[in-house]
Amino acid sequence: DGFKKGRTYPDGPWGPESHIQRGGIGYDFRVPGDPLTPGWASVPGAPRIKAADAASLPKIMSAPLSWRDARPILEALKGPDAPATWQGGLPITYRVGAGPATVHMRVQMDDKVRPIWTVTGRLTGTQSPDQLVIVGNHRDAWVYGGVDPSSGTASLMELARSLGALAKRGTRPKRTIVFASWDAEEFTLTSSTEWGEQHARDLAEHAVAYLNVDSSTSGPDFKASAVPSLNRLVVQSARDILDIEEGTPEMLSNRLGGGSDYTVFLNFLGVPIVDMSFSGPYGVYHSMYDNHRWMQKFGDPGFVRHTAMTRLWGVMALRLANGDVVPLDYRASADRFREFIKEAVQTARLADLPALRPLKAAADRFAIAADRAGLRIETLLAGDPPDPAAAAVIDRVLIGTERAFLDSAGIPGRPWYRHLIYAPKATYAPEVLPGVTEALEARDRKQIALQVARLAAALDRAAAILDGSR
Repeated sequence: DGFKKGRTYPDGPWGPESHIQRGGIGYDFRVPGDPLTPGWASVPGAPRIKAADAASLPKIMSAPLSWRDARPILEALKGPDAPATWQGGLPITYRVGAGPATVHMRVQMDDKVRPIWTVTGRLTGTQSPDQLVIVGNHRDAWVYGGVDPSSGTASLMELARSLGALAKRGTRPKRTIVFASWDAEEFTLTSSTEWGEQHARDLAEHAVAYLNVDSSTSGPDFKASAVPSLNRLVVQSARDILDIEEGTPEMLSNRLGGGSDYTVFLNFLGVPIVDMSFSGPYGVYHSMYDNHRWMQKFGDPGFVRHTAMTRLWGVMALRLANGDVVPLDYRASADRFREFIKEAVQTARLADLPALRPLKAAADRFAIAADRAGLRIETLLAGDPPDPAAAAVIDRVLIGTERAFLDSAGIPGRPWYRHLIYAPKATYAPEVLPGVTEALEARDRKQIALQVARLAAALDRAAAILDGSR
């Protein structure tokens, strides 16, 4: 992200030689949130495990360096040349060691339990106040946070102000909109995770969707990640607000990883999510150079994309909050799940592993149920006005369907991650059908059969819920 990419700060958007990228080193791909309260809320009086038993705490200490400081260490390493994929951007030969480099590193840790603050506000709905549309952004930054997170925080504050002004004029949403400002996101997604765990029962019953904006803007390119049931909402809203055509390549992904505050909603609670941003050349991530000047000069001169994100976020929230039924389309989910399963089937075939026929059959049953539900929704919405009692039934069905993909036992080795369709890898990268995928990678035939059965059962649960709209 430095000079190999282009001009460096302050003359360009890329990181200078003194750029230090900070970052949390906790294993939030295992368990996010407070490492000492895995799976339950970190509130006063809560039981806490020992730090030595915490799955998300690393055993090896580390410290980030700029490439200017790291260069003499790298130059002093001898031994064989590193593989080509390990060769970096500095004009040196990267070697794997050993010596004669000797580094003495002193790491000072603060392991005290300290308070953080989760700030939420509600715009109570007029017709279905118990149904919750949640919008959120984290406000903690490693240094100045011009992009991450303050661009998103600016959009969130303006969104709250704008919808508040509408409410004062008498225009309120049908469903409740919750505004959330998260703390300690950079420390294993702590604020959002603990809030989600604390309010798990209420959210499991009433949360319609969660719309996440972490870093609102670092460039001109709009991208979103979402569960497939929200594809139509994202595409239509982007088309209406940003003048983006539906077929724009790479605008929307349904492969959901980790690393931001939507994690607890999707992976622990089964709430449909959208995560979105404008991106571009951004070489100062998590450094002191991610500041207001960088944003003014390179990220968003004139702050036009900050404004666009606020408008888009607001339109999506209002469409979720004001629809006659919640705008969740599980026909899109069925199509995407079939693609994921087709990829897994191909992996199994190439590795001469058992076919995944039960999974394919369950996906077909889910697709049939999703199509039937979609037709019933279309019939309902054709009414003028739609029957409110029937709409309430369909709302409950649509809100409950994503929850069906949760399994209380979680993913093998990662029980906190309960969604059987999505999970992060040991990085932020996405992994679809994680239980099945990891069993295939391990070539464990017994585990393959078990994970196929679990996922097929989840698809059948979801199909049964969708058929409950009849």
